[in-house]
Parts: sequence; C-alpha cells; structure tokens
Amino acid sequence: MKRFLLVVALVAICVWAFAEITPYGSARIGYWLENYDKDASGYGDSVLESNYFLQNNSRLGINFKQGDYSARGEINGAADTGLRLLWAKQEFVGWSLLIGQDDFMGVHKANQVYGSNMDLVGYGAIDGARRAQVRANWDNGIYLAALPPNMISPVGAPNRAEFLFPMLNLGYTYATEDYSIAPAVVFQMFQYDKKKNNDRDGSVMSMLGAVTGSYNLEPVVLKASVNFGINSGNMGFGGSENQAGWDPDKEETLDTTTLGGWLTACWFLNETVNFTVGGGYAMSSYDIDDAEDDTRMSFFVQSELQFGNFKLIPEVGMLNDMDDIFGEKEGSMMYFGTQLRLDF
Repeated sequence: MKRFLLVVALVAICVWAFAEITPYGSARIGYWLENYDKDASGYGDSVLESNYFLQNNSRLGINFKQGDYSARGEINGAADTGLRLLWAKQEFVGWSLLIGQDDFMGVHKANQVYGSNMDLVGYGAIDGARRAQVRANWDNGIYLAALPPNMISPVGAPNRAEFLFPMLNLGYTYATEDYSIAPAVVFQMFQYDKKKNNDRDGSVMSMLGAVTGSYNLEPVVLKASVNFGINSGNMGFGGSENQAGWDPDKEETLDTTTLGGWLTACWFLNETVNFTVGGGYAMSSYDIDDAEDDTRMSFFVQSELQFGNFKLIPEVGMLNDMDDIFGEKEGSMMYFGTQLRLDF
C-alpha cells in the first residue's frame, strides 16, 4: 500500500512539474461619497454619506494548463470569502467541454467601478453571473450550456416548485481585431404540483436574450448591449424589478417583462491613461391592471490611471430609480470617489 501511494505521489509530482501553473490576484478598495436626494434618502431631505470598503470582487486564483487540459480556481478576497470560479476544460478536435463554475452568456461589461464594479447592472445591464454548468464550446463560436435551475418563486406563489429540465444557455461569439458581437439567450421553466401545494398549480417560464458588441475606432472603443427578458429575476438575474408576480385567485403567474440597454465609449489616451463615459436605461412592465412601467437609468464618467500593477480609477456618476409602478418618484443618488486596485 505504501509503495502504491508513493507511486501515485511521484506521478502527481511529474504531472504538475510539466504543467503551466500561474497564480494571480487582485486587491480592490472603493472609497465613495454618496449624495442621496430627498426621495431616495427616506429622511425628507438630501443626505451625504461616505462609503469605504474592500470590494467583494477582490480575488485570488490560479490557472492550470497542460496540453489539451486546462483548469481555473478563484475565490473572492472580501470578508464573505467564497468561490468565484472552479472549472476544468478538455480540448477536443473542433470543440471543448467545460465542467464547473464559470461566467456565462459571454456578455461585455460596462466597466462602471462604483460599488464592487457595478457595471450598470439593474440600470440597463444584465448580471452575467458565475454559475455551475456543463458547457460545450465549438471553434466556430457557438456554445451551449446546461445549468442548475434557479427556481425563485413569484411573490405569493407556493414554494415547493420542481423542474424537469435544466436552465439552458445558447450563444454565439464572433470577434475580429476591429469589432465583436455576442448574441445569447437563456431559458428556464419550472412548475408547481397540486399534490405538493394544497391543490394549487402553476408554472413559471423565464427567458432572457441579449446582444452585446464592441467596435474599435482607435483610439476610441465603443461597447453596447441591449437585452429583453421575461421573468428573468426568477432565474436569479440581478436587475430592475424583474421578478414575476402571482395571482392567487386564478392560480397563475403574472409575467414581468424587462427591456434594457447601455453604451460606453472609452478613449485610450496612451498605454497608462484612458477615459470612459457610459450610461444605461432599464424598463420593467407588469401584467397587472393600472400598473405603470418601472424605469431606471444611470450614467458615469471615469478615468483609469495605471502605474505598473497599480490602478487609480476615479469616477463620478448617478443612479436614478425614476418612477415606480404607481408613478411615484423613487429618487436618485449622485456619487463621486475612486477605486484603488492592485493586481498581482
């Protein structure tokens, strides 16, 4: 037995000796001054607050590569330390197979650094968060992923839901030196069984489609995205009031549709300095009588200054929640501050 374990250990050492192993990390701290107007503050008057914290998207990770096999593991470096990425990928002829937790939908980021790199999520952008998945990537840019469903019940709905099929993500990515485009769609459906929910029955169908792209007008790079969703919040996507409701009398789902988009322009002054302006808009519509559209918008102006591995990213912007479904103002918040970032 000892000889067997010794042989296994020696084989493992040899495998790791010929592999490319690269550790990496990023430490990020945000310092922000936030000015809430009287509608957003809840105090009947504007309020100025400061916010200074270690961002929860600080990270520590490792890349592994050996031949046709690669892997990656990453944890966040904030107080609520947790898993960000953990996947392994095998290359085949014309395609590859990935198993584990990874980003998905292939969406571009809006590069808004406020908060923990908020990226206009909920204000025109969708949250292409990391999820466990099995994903096939073809060399022609098409990919298909099967993910565990995220069955978030509509408000007032029975809680014991069940599913027959996983969440599905189908997409395509095409990129050249000058431009890129990445359409993607995610679909999920789950249902309620009368036997398990006091004779209440129903189902929730969720869909989210997005097209993101970039165009290089050197020295300016444009990035943009548009998206449309039905009950996307019930799949766990962050956003603006995007979760379905429930009609207990008719025992049926009340759908919520969302429409959003964003645009950024980044001017690269040189290799160490760039400037970005961006903005986004989102609208939610409810399948409820007399309900108005819930709207939101945001914009930001940012500069990125790089000194070796250190980045100073000052930014000023606004989050405006505009009007709710009753036509009432929800208020806005102006912010100014900076992200301090050191990659290693």
